[in-house]
Amino acid sequence: MSEILKRVLAIAAEENAGLILSGTHPFALYEDQKISQVNPRYQEFANTYGWAVLRLLTFGMHVHVGMDSKEKAVAVHDEIRKYLPLILALSASSPFWRGRATELYCTRLSIFQGLPNTGLPEPYYEWEEYQQSLQTLVKAGVIKSNISYRQIWKDVRIHPAYGTIETRIADSMPCLKDAIAVATLVQALCIKIGQDWEEGKLDDPTPNWLIENNKWAAIKNGLNAEFIIDTSGTTKPITSVIHDLVTTLSPISAEFGSIDNLQSVKFMLEKDQTVNKMREISDKGSLIAVVHFLEEELISSL
Repeated sequence: MSEILKRVLAIAAEENAGLILSGTHPFALYEDQKISQVNPRYQEFANTYGWAVLRLLTFGMHVHVGMDSKEKAVAVHDEIRKYLPLILALSASSPFWRGRATELYCTRLSIFQGLPNTGLPEPYYEWEEYQQSLQTLVKAGVIKSNISYRQIWKDVRIHPAYGTIETRIADSMPCLKDAIAVATLVQALCIKIGQDWEEGKLDDPTPNWLIENNKWAAIKNGLNAEFIIDTSGTTKPITSVIHDLVTTLSPISAEFGSIDNLQSVKFMLEKDQTVNKMREISDKGSLIAVVHFLEEELISSL
């Protein structure tokens, strides 16, 4: 990944451009952007959804983890939902939108969720229910039959063509090391949930209303959020929840040779959050200075 990004940076430099990674650009305007012609479906999306899609000057990080059965995919999909706010809090990097401070750690999701079939999914429980959900939307003309699942843009989704669970909630992250750490966390978490399902250890899926409140806390406060851990209303600092989760997942990452990457998540909990640095630079300088900071964050992490 580091070598790929170095090549992209070299190509960008030839065009007198740079490269940054974050959930939103601090001040760019979507009105100034051109729709890419690399794939005709982008223009089709613009024609179908209009302003709701034209304003999507947002950038997310998707993590795919392979599943060895469709039944396990459904079980992992349903269970990982409750952990999505943790992934979001770790990755949040979008406190600015169109040159304005939003007072959010993650502005990206507030923009993206203006489209249909986005946000937190309901649990499916069974593969047949997942299939039925797609068939219903196809019959209603909401999505196309040949790419049906690709038009479900939820925070996590099943990806039948790849045979994966795909988390989509994370902001793009300025530092490559941090991005790898979060991806490793997702990988180990999916494996752990799959193992628990095989052993019959999973409880019923967490209700959406509880996860939605934890998700909003992560959007608003990042790693400063309080996390609701059960339906009794008990809360813990989200950093404590993440720390405990990393400890639980460590044996799995050790087995897969990625323990150092997973342990980097604990380092992320200790260092100053990227959003705080972006805000401080903006207060003392300008949003242009924020962009230069993001550019250096990427380069120094390669």
